[in-house]
Amino acid sequence: MAESPSSGGAPTGDSPTVAVVTGAGGGIGGACARALAGSHDTVICVDRDPDRAQETVAAIEQAGGSAVPLAADAAEPAFGEHVAAVAAAAGLVRSAVHALAHEEHVPALDLSLDSVRLSFAIGPLAAFALFRALAVAPTPPPPGAAFTVIGSLHEKHAFARCLGYNAAHGALGQVVRTLAHEWADRRIRVNAVVPGWVATPGEVALYGEEHLARAGKALPFGAMGDVGQVAAAVAFLSSPAAGYISGSFLTVDGALSVSLARLPDGDQS
Repeated sequence: MAESPSSGGAPTGDSPTVAVVTGAGGGIGGACARALAGSHDTVICVDRDPDRAQETVAAIEQAGGSAVPLAADAAEPAFGEHVAAVAAAAGLVRSAVHALAHEEHVPALDLSLDSVRLSFAIGPLAAFALFRALAVAPTPPPPGAAFTVIGSLHEKHAFARCLGYNAAHGALGQVVRTLAHEWADRRIRVNAVVPGWVATPGEVALYGEEHLARAGKALPFGAMGDVGQVAAAVAFLSSPAAGYISGSFLTVDGALSVSLARLPDGDQS
């Protein structure tokens, strides 16, 4: 049986340890699922697309791990309860990662309310629904359990043409802070990993490979981030080494966010 990734409390018998990863068919979510497979007996790979979830499961199994695909739509009201029920049947949930978002790049005057609602439904509402369902399960998470969201620089920086995404990530940040506050006495740890610009399949579809290659050279580190770097941060927050960390936002952006503080006619270095 795999070593508990976030024990920090009393042992819980021989129950298999489970990690839940939503968006497991995506670039960052898939990397998170693969990264957690080595420290959990089973990873529940949740994605709206069953084929993409199965691809991640196959990669985990090929590496010697165990995983289960689960097709589920985060926009559905019963999403959290459904995923939590499947996870509870698999064993003891010690880690959960929410790696889903809806992002539309249009001017605010052209942005539909339906798009904004979808950003909130898939992001902060689905994360809260999942984490709450896991927390109230018949076998609740043990002390030291780690719930992590994939956040965004958009939580604090009001990038143009991204109003729905910006607002949803602002709300997601408050979900993290509030749950970390309220669940501290249960020692359920709630954190966020905040990537910078990462060359995921979604970014390639949005911008194109040529544009991303040019943009990467202009970033502070001279290159785009990698999904593995984001997943490594998630794995750390899900580990015993992070047992006293909750309510934190671990930024993995190659100094991008701190480099945004520039005056129009000031020092551009």
